[in-house]
Amino acid sequence: MPEVKLDRLFVPVDFSTLSDRAVDYARRIAGRHSAEILLAHVSQPVSPMAVPEAAWYHLEAAQNKELARLDRMGAKLRSEGLRARTVSLNGLLQDEIPCCSKNECSDLIVLGAQINSGIERLLFGCDSEVLFRHAGCPVLVIGPGTRPAPDRPWRLENVVCATDLRPESASASAFAWRLAQKYEAVFTLLHVEPRASKPSADNRLRFAQAMARILPEAENPVNSLRSVPCGHASCATAIVKLAHEQHTDLIVMGAHACSHAATRLLRGTTSQVVADSPCPVLVLNVS
Repeated sequence: MPEVKLDRLFVPVDFSTLSDRAVDYARRIAGRHSAEILLAHVSQPVSPMAVPEAAWYHLEAAQNKELARLDRMGAKLRSEGLRARTVSLNGLLQDEIPCCSKNECSDLIVLGAQINSGIERLLFGCDSEVLFRHAGCPVLVIGPGTRPAPDRPWRLENVVCATDLRPESASASAFAWRLAQKYEAVFTLLHVEPRASKPSADNRLRFAQAMARILPEAENPVNSLRSVPCGHASCATAIVKLAHEQHTDLIVMGAHACSHAATRLLRGTTSQVVADSPCPVLVLNVS
């Protein structure tokens, strides 16, 4: 498993409050690691059959304003001594962002994400969820409950990695452990036990073996695994509760890829944690 790198930060920008907060987090990370920030804005395609001809002038004017605003954001970062570029994309968000971040060899995507629910989720799905489940690199997700970025360079003191103990999720746990080591942070490997169930010895053994293969140089973090029963609450609620109690700086979780149609269903554990977490959630694809 490669060393943790944070040299190239990719930040999707839609000019929302959460997007601005993601830029602030990227600013702090870049200040700590002398990283380059790429601000990317995606203009959604519009069918010419669906828009009256006169409306095209208004659409073009709106897009020009967005591009000017994007350029001002990049200029502000450069005025602070940071390396920053901007790029304007046109297409579907879930296609353009992963493709561009891959072409730019990004080490980390910093994403402001409003994880919708209820009728809005049923009707429209969730673009942000598709992004962090399909990205080719780790995604630092800034959810609606995430506290604003601190007014100092990025620092981690307490990292919690939530795992389901499946062998395929060992890569996310190993990345979390190495990140904690990089920052000399307290590391908690957490397994939340669903109602009235406990992880089998076979599950724990297979997960420990996978971790040992990835981290041969370290004492296996599974030896200090913390198991917490969720009782009548959901697993996500138990993870967020622990984050509050420990004043956690970062939650790390694995996530499987899914179709856009699947995001119209009930939110899974990772999505629920992102929606409620008081701190950023680092999501890694484990498909």
